[in-house]
Amino acid sequence: MNPQFFGDSYDLVKKALISWLMPFGGWAVHPMFTEDVPPADAREFARFLNADLLSPKVLTAQTDREEYFKRCRDVGNLFLDPDTGVRLEGKPSPRHILAENLVEIVRVRPKALTLVFDQSYTRAAESARSNEIKRKLTFFAKYKVHGFAYNSHATFLLLCHDSELLERAYSVLLEASGLLRKRIIRK
Repeated sequence: MNPQFFGDSYDLVKKALISWLMPFGGWAVHPMFTEDVPPADAREFARFLNADLLSPKVLTAQTDREEYFKRCRDVGNLFLDPDTGVRLEGKPSPRHILAENLVEIVRVRPKALTLVFDQSYTRAAESARSNEIKRKLTFFAKYKVHGFAYNSHATFLLLCHDSELLERAYSVLLEASGLLRKRIIRK
């Protein structure tokens, strides 16, 4: 999460998704800040999302990622907000969450939902973008992490170890939001 963009249209989508998924319980947010944020601003962001602030700590290239994401293991529903999104391979980056970190976070919380902001796609045609999203969902499925994506100008992954819980979340999200099914990508 880049603090200079607090309250932008992406944040409104984040707030809406969390709101529509509230029937599954409260949410915690790990903003994954890439620069120092005053504590009051971090709390304001969490309040805006109607979520508990998990950590205001900054993620840097030198950060011990296992330690950084440790608190994610002990919460229920979780929203992760990296600057750019999910990276399947390559070097760790403060702007991304690595897929391997995400698999671990989801699997240790088998009865909880994990929502992730994911803008890590090329600005390609819609079909190419859909293929990139499906590639990620296929990767997660190999580790028994089930998911789907909301595909729009602001793309999000919803992941869960429990496939039945994810299916219920899919149904509730469609019903509560009125989103078009074509905006949801599944493996």
